[in-house]
Amino acid sequence: MPGRFSPNPRTSRTLVAGALTVLAFGLTGCSSFMPLIGAQPVQQNVTVTTPTPTATPELVFDSVFTDMGSIHPTLMIGADLELQLDMWTEQKTHEWYTDSDKLFSFVISVFDKAVPAEAPFASKRQVFMSNISVTATTSTTSGATVSPFVLDTDPTLVTLDPEALRSDNGLLITSPKGGFQLESNQIGQVSADTYGVILDFAMTISSESVAGTGGYTTQVVHVPVPVAIFPRA
Repeated sequence: MPGRFSPNPRTSRTLVAGALTVLAFGLTGCSSFMPLIGAQPVQQNVTVTTPTPTATPELVFDSVFTDMGSIHPTLMIGADLELQLDMWTEQKTHEWYTDSDKLFSFVISVFDKAVPAEAPFASKRQVFMSNISVTATTSTTSGATVSPFVLDTDPTLVTLDPEALRSDNGLLITSPKGGFQLESNQIGQVSADTYGVILDFAMTISSESVAGTGGYTTQVVHVPVPVAIFPRA
């Protein structure tokens, strides 16, 4: 399992093989379940940090991507508990044309900010992900919307790491021992009047309240990522 996924999108597509010591998780104990977030973009007590859109004259959609197609939004999912989504595309953002195949990859990790980064892993709160869904919703000049891409899966079944750490709560995503990566997700052709798409990343997350106690709180969090779509010249 990677020690930590690199923020460099090209580098993060390669999983670093390491000598991992399988952790004996203390997963017994009482768990609580927080109300799930239905159609709401994020839970009320969760805040999203959205990067400022790149200023370009032809940008007609509130895209958060850089010209080279990468984004790193963060989301506080608890006290001093930060979820990071690293997403990158196979093309420059301005090459996401209506009639092209649009590929993107992403990594999801959680960082326990309550302890120093170099602190022993046992002192960090364990966070697991039991479901990941990504839904693309288009914006068009006609007002019609479609979903050209829908992903809804158990991350333990599709993780690229054969030695990924998991439990009844799902896949471990606490850095540096845990994380989730999925590559080359494809959005196909969209209608000619499409000028944007919003990718909604929804994750079912179980977070340890206190490190080592085995008591977890579960919630569903959303990270929306708007991407501009361009007509081919």
